[in-house]
Amino acid sequence: MIRIITLVVLFSMLAGCAGYTDFGSPDVYQRADAQHAGSLEEATVVRVRRVTIQTLGDGSGATSLITAGVSAFLGSRVIGNGSGRYVAAAVAGAGSGFIAQHISAALSRTAGLEIVLRKANGAMLVVTQPDDQLFSPGDSVLLVDTNSCLRVTH
Repeated sequence: MIRIITLVVLFSMLAGCAGYTDFGSPDVYQRADAQHAGSLEEATVVRVRRVTIQTLGDGSGATSLITAGVSAFLGSRVIGNGSGRYVAAAVAGAGSGFIAQHISAALSRTAGLEIVLRKANGAMLVVTQPDDQLFSPGDSVLLVDTNSCLRVTH
């Protein structure tokens, strides 16, 4: 029984990691942005609010389904010879699918900041990004506009 629980947890964790999403740190550039000119503009921070950034999953549940299938197969091989192995397969499959779904949901969220800015021309702008850098109202910051995104940095 310990082996089946260990296998269920292991496959659930691996399936959850397969759905891991990188939210794009303001300190990391994408390959398409390297060696390309971008624009830079000064701004002042008006307000900062902590938010949670969440990506949408693939919606198909394929990761959880595959994990459940593999765990059910392994569960049927580890425990019992008769009808006990069918019960073990059902429990392993359902348990690992449930765990994989929750791990994937937890990995799809990250802490972020909603930063309200006033540009030099008086226009207001809001940027949401991961909280890799901290900002306070009144901070003088730079808006970095690249091919793929708009970043706020010191």
